[in-house]
Amino acid sequence: MQPDRREHLSALNPPLRIGERVGVLFTDTDGARTEALGFVTHVDADAVALVDRHGTERRLAWGDVEALRRVPISRGRRPDAAPRALLDDLADRTGAAGTPWVARISDLLAGRTPPEMVPAWGETAAFGGAAARFEGEWVTVAGGSPDDWVAAAWWATRMGARSVQVRLPGADDAPAASGFLRVG
Repeated sequence: MQPDRREHLSALNPPLRIGERVGVLFTDTDGARTEALGFVTHVDADAVALVDRHGTERRLAWGDVEALRRVPISRGRRPDAAPRALLDDLADRTGAAGTPWVARISDLLAGRTPPEMVPAWGETAAFGGAAARFEGEWVTVAGGSPDDWVAAAWWATRMGARSVQVRLPGADDAPAASGFLRVG
């Protein structure tokens, strides 16, 4: 008989929320101990479900969970040290024009409540007035507002992005107020 491990759910303070990033150690169907890292998509008294950066969703019964912990968004490298040619190439593939503004996604999202839903996995997504493209550790956002940039960053973290680049036409300094650094 398996032990009742639902204490993982009740021991978390504050309670586990959909959208949070967690690491889970569990016993898989073959009886092997397995580790998974992902974002919570469902939680109830019987199970927790999470989706990893490849879009694979796992539903784990609490009886199979050995340990669970919250995991912060990956910090990544200094985005302001990225070569300008890299940023320009990313922007070209996104169709984004203007001066590059960059930020670490972990800094941009610090202290914010994760959304329960983000757009489906994929190379591109739209957020209000912004178009976003995910590539490697970067998400490039063309246009939009600070809320659009944050939404794009949450979306891109689900796939493993660590840095965000915003491109705005003209001399708009709005990204600076949101914690972005101007490059070049």
